[in-house]
Amino acid sequence: MSTSAPATSSPPPADTTGKSLWRIRTEKGEVFGPSDLATLKVWAQDGRLAPTHQISDDERTWMSVTTLPDLEMDWVAEVMTGSFYGPIHKSAMVELVREGSIRATAPLFQRSTPSGRAPSEHEHQLENRVRELQQETARRGAAADALLAVTRGELEQARAALRARDLEFDAERQEHKGALARIQAELLKRDSRINSLETDAQRLEQLARERGILETRLADAERQTSDHNRLVSQQREEVEQARALQREADRHANLLKDRLSGHERETEALREATRALQLRLGSVRKLLQQASCSLGTQDETTDAVVIESPPRPATSRRAMARPRWPPLPAGPSSPACRWRTSRRKPSGNCGN
Repeated sequence: MSTSAPATSSPPPADTTGKSLWRIRTEKGEVFGPSDLATLKVWAQDGRLAPTHQISDDERTWMSVTTLPDLEMDWVAEVMTGSFYGPIHKSAMVELVREGSIRATAPLFQRSTPSGRAPSEHEHQLENRVRELQQETARRGAAADALLAVTRGELEQARAALRARDLEFDAERQEHKGALARIQAELLKRDSRINSLETDAQRLEQLARERGILETRLADAERQTSDHNRLVSQQREEVEQARALQREADRHANLLKDRLSGHERETEALREATRALQLRLGSVRKLLQQASCSLGTQDETTDAVVIESPPRPATSRRAMARPRWPPLPAGPSSPACRWRTSRRKPSGNCGN
């Protein structure tokens, strides 16, 4: 809604048959188009063209869209006392009334082009009223422009403050990001530490279980060691007993060795006596042979049959210790021989 009058500008282009291409510029400086006249008429009917828009066919000379008669933007509404909106197309005005943007009881005015008749007093009054309203609108526009300039300055200051605040916020954001990164790193470290502690706890639990197993094995080993120590003690006692028995056996062996050496000495003495007796026996045999030769001249001779005497019973150790003469060997002159008389004569061969 605007209360400004149509801007004073150069007349529209002479070619209004729709062949020219037009561009529309809004109050914000935005440019639309190019579009032909038929399109502009449709935009005017739809209310897309506002009284503040400008139009140009060369983008150098701009004029208000209300100055183009073919657009039929001739209707003005008094929305409030002393406040007007327009001129716009009739269809657009009807649409605004239907939507409720403009009161249905609001006075509507239509601009008309000059004709051959003289204007009435009412028209003069309306023109004067329009000029006054235009002047008032210009003053208000100037005030609004000044206020807009002040507002823009304040806006620029606010924007500068906002930019400074944004910089501060950016610095704080960066600081918060750094703090957040540090916190996240610390959390990661704590998570890693927690994982490590959980791993250590699991390891400790496993070690505790292994310790229980090892303690059980140690108790078993101690029992086995105790049993082994008892067995070792028993074996040591048995070894000591065996050593004592060995010492006793050694003592008996030494005694037996002494006795054996005595027996060997006695045996050697007996052997010497035996050799002496054998020598004497040889002498006796020679004597007996000589005696038998001398007796061989008789008619009846004797033939000796040697019968060995039966073995004597074994004597005791004390009897063995005393030397005795060994028995004489069997022979013609031995008393153990039995004599038998024969009728044969000796052969005459006598021993020396």
